[in-house]
Amino acid sequence: MKILIVEDDQSVAELERDYLEINGGFDCDLYDNGNQGLQAALSQDYALVIVDVMLPGLDGYELLDYLRPLG
Repeated sequence: MKILIVEDDQSVAELERDYLEINGGFDCDLYDNGNQGLQAALSQDYALVIVDVMLPGLDGYELLDYLRPLG
């Protein structure tokens, strides 16, 4: 299963990714801004999207506003 992590703090994003990949066996993609995260979410099939609230570009709330109607 693929998980999308949209987090602008690199150390937090890597910690989340490492935990999910090592302990859960998930395949994770990381993006550090809302615009890139939205494009990834729209172009690939993710089982879960983890989104930080305060992001450059689209903030986390705006990103989720785009994704909710599709879900």
